[in-house]
Amino acid sequence: MTDPRATIDGLKARWRTHVQMLGNFSADLVGRTFDDLCASYSEPHRRYHTLTHLVTLFDCLEKHGEEIDDPARLAFATWYHDVVYDPRRADNEAKSAERAMKELDALGAPGELRSHVVQLILATKDHMGGGRDYDDDVFLDADFVILGAPESDYRDYVRDVRAEYAHLNDDQWKRGRGAFLERVAASPRIFRTGIFEGEYGAQARANVAWELKQLAGAA
Repeated sequence: MTDPRATIDGLKARWRTHVQMLGNFSADLVGRTFDDLCASYSEPHRRYHTLTHLVTLFDCLEKHGEEIDDPARLAFATWYHDVVYDPRRADNEAKSAERAMKELDALGAPGELRSHVVQLILATKDHMGGGRDYDDDVFLDADFVILGAPESDYRDYVRDVRAEYAHLNDDQWKRGRGAFLERVAASPRIFRTGIFEGEYGAQARANVAWELKQLAGAA
């Protein structure tokens, strides 16, 4: 099991590095903002969209760092893309984008960076629709890469997301989740970029087929 303290310490080191890209050295503001981010990603109703998800996403982006031209945009999109997450609502991306705009402004981020981060967060509502450029698509693929995870990790993800949607009964869950999975399965490609499609596409299709079979068997 991951040590929560180690997770937070590792994220704090990343946060300080990212904020330094903005030239902000206000220890109080930087510290309070980080603590607020951690509190949001540690809300009790979260099972998948947690601090661990942030670590996994940062690790994936760093693995594919040679693909990225604008690391600051993707770093802050990572921090804020799920900062507001309530499975009962349909405006999580919009609310997350609003918070990103406000807090990045306070941290001194330039307007162009704030705008691009906001656009990218809004694009996470439909990963397969893509973003404004290749960097956006790398981020969207990295956030979607759980679909191509090893089978055991994928099953853990399905379990955790189902727990986040515990307010839905089984029929509601099967309809909503099934519609999403069928759209993924019907797409000519799952990932926007060739590097992610090549590395994770086949496993993603196998995972999606497995889950669709599970949903059909539970009918």
